[in-house]
Amino acid sequence: MSNTLAHAYLFSGGEGIGKKMTALALAAAVNCRNAGPDGGCGQCPSCRKIASLVHPDVHVVAADGDEIKIDQVRQVQAELALKPFEGAKKILIVDGAENMNQASANAFLKTLEEPQGEALIILISSLPQSLLPTIRSRCQEIRFLPLPRSILAHALMRQRGLSEEDAWFLAALAQGSLGRGLSMDVEQEKTVREELIGLWSSLEQMDTGEVLIQAESFSKDRERLERLLDIGAEWLRDVMVFRETGDERLLVHRRGKDLHGQWIRRFSLQRMLSDMELLTASRGLLDRRVSAQLVAENLLMKLGRG
Repeated sequence: MSNTLAHAYLFSGGEGIGKKMTALALAAAVNCRNAGPDGGCGQCPSCRKIASLVHPDVHVVAADGDEIKIDQVRQVQAELALKPFEGAKKILIVDGAENMNQASANAFLKTLEEPQGEALIILISSLPQSLLPTIRSRCQEIRFLPLPRSILAHALMRQRGLSEEDAWFLAALAQGSLGRGLSMDVEQEKTVREELIGLWSSLEQMDTGEVLIQAESFSKDRERLERLLDIGAEWLRDVMVFRETGDERLLVHRRGKDLHGQWIRRFSLQRMLSDMELLTASRGLLDRRVSAQLVAENLLMKLGRG
């Protein structure tokens, strides 16, 4: 198998959709002595060491604090220059490659430009567009797609024992990420939903100062701001679906037809479509690491003005 591999890969896609798991599975397949057509055996000492992240020839680098620093890159460069200790190849997995700072990225580029014959490099990134073009161009990119909502919901029902309603609710918020869905607390997410719907409903009654105070609060908690955007988009989708069908079985947020009816009477379809576009654009800005405060201020001011 190792003879058919490129020397460097970029696994790109959203958080929690299996990129690191696949990278470790590939490392196991390359270094497993009993590897078959389905990859590593999962039972031999090599496979067990890789799964436990203690294999001497498999190195996983992640951010030290907020960044992957140049000293980390230099350390793994020295490791890759050595022959494998017990496996077929030295393997480097850079988890969160977008976190390389300018110095570490430039240093890492040399490793890609002068690949070692017995080394395999795998970059993992949820923001591949932020990587240096020269790094990206030297890797074979494999894009990981979010799991379909139906598959994710059934996985959550099976693995967590959730009701169908709760599983579909979390599947909608998880954005195709099984890892995210498994880690979410369904009752906590419902509480956040109620708080956010209440805030959204009251924005038009707030003056500019009050809106900016709310925006500042959200900007200090990026995860909470992301929740506002994700829950808000799903909520608007539900209201528009209910407006057209009147069928609560099609909804993610089954909060009762009275509340959905209130939103239908209060907001025009054009207004809801405009707000949906605003939420989607704001989520994209956050993903590109635009200032959370600027995103929150722009979002809440526009939602409040209508």
